[in-house]
Amino acid sequence: MAAPDDSRLLPEDLPKPDPMISKWALRRDVVHMDHGSSGACPIAVLEHQNALRWELDRGSPEFFLSYWSPRHRAAKEALAKFVNADYNELLLTPGSTLGLNIITQSQQFQSGDELLTTNHAYSTVTMLLKHVANRDGAKVVIAKVPFPVASPDEIFKSILACVTERTKFAIIDHSTSRTGLVFPIKRIVKELADRGIDTLVDGAHGPGQVQVDLHDLGAAYYTTSCHKWMCAPRGVGFMYARQDRINHLKPLIIARSGHWRDNDDGVYTWLEHTFEWNGCHDPSGVHSMPKIIEFLETALPGGHAAMVRRNHDLAVEARKRVLEILGMGIPCPDDMIANMVVFPLPDSVLPEASGVLPLCKTLWEKNRAEIQCYHWPLYPKRIFRFSVQLHNSLEQYIWLAEKLKCALEAEYELVKELKG
Repeated sequence: MAAPDDSRLLPEDLPKPDPMISKWALRRDVVHMDHGSSGACPIAVLEHQNALRWELDRGSPEFFLSYWSPRHRAAKEALAKFVNADYNELLLTPGSTLGLNIITQSQQFQSGDELLTTNHAYSTVTMLLKHVANRDGAKVVIAKVPFPVASPDEIFKSILACVTERTKFAIIDHSTSRTGLVFPIKRIVKELADRGIDTLVDGAHGPGQVQVDLHDLGAAYYTTSCHKWMCAPRGVGFMYARQDRINHLKPLIIARSGHWRDNDDGVYTWLEHTFEWNGCHDPSGVHSMPKIIEFLETALPGGHAAMVRRNHDLAVEARKRVLEILGMGIPCPDDMIANMVVFPLPDSVLPEASGVLPLCKTLWEKNRAEIQCYHWPLYPKRIFRFSVQLHNSLEQYIWLAEKLKCALEAEYELVKELKG
């Protein structure tokens, strides 16, 4: 499976990726530094998934009657071992959005109850909490976590300062999409639990980027999308409910069980019968879970732990070199990031056009650089984000820093012209 190239689009000074790029089908005429947005699936996993698709379409009735249930079980067994959870605490989903909705919409609140999140939360989280708050007469409280930030303590105190006796539920990021911070999530979960508050951890940027031990974390609920840092096909995710919270869940979709030929409760659980079948679908992505985890554990000597260390170390060094070239300060300590590097830029010169900032458009069209630049918290404030994966090299980030410096200088000249 070869990656398509278009030599006409190659920048003259295109930096070399890490040799590990041979494991991916990524285009070689693009500088891929945005793995944190929609991920990239390794060739070995794509080939495995395609084999499952062929098998499905060569005889779908037999596939669903004979293979769907045992392969679903095998996928969850591999996942349970990878994240240290019990098999029956996990539900495979198309992504974190469904898990967030199942868990949050299953909660019942009273008028005046408070639902807690932070200003770093993904917009879907805030929308969901507002929906449930409006339904039950509750109130959404948004903790203002600073960025740049000096320490994990600052995050912890910012969140706990917003907790009151009315706080009943919280959705807190494991690692934030907007700012790339790894929150002191275990400490936050424990403190909230000690006050009688259940936490749903939004782990969309958790597993794969950091090592996750769900039993050690102790949260009531956890949800993630595996296509980002676990390198899964898109449409693969999972949600977790602690044993004592499983029966609190309510399905958003009412459907018969996909395990209907094995309806003995001793074979499949209530969670499986109630939630795992949402209509006829292509299960090849979620059924590739054992292959996904095999890739994560074998890509480097030392397994997934070595992969996590390598990517974090490269992110730290890349951040240092990029910010030195730009003449900017470090926005948080090294141990507060994983594979995503985020830093504030000078205020935006122009607003977004079709959802894209001019700077982002410039770096793509002139340099074929995949990165993220977006307004946060509000226009004209903006931040810049790049991601690190095994296929990336330090050379790519030094190259990026020079291109970004030139683009910012061009913006400065434009501002002078506009001021006339």
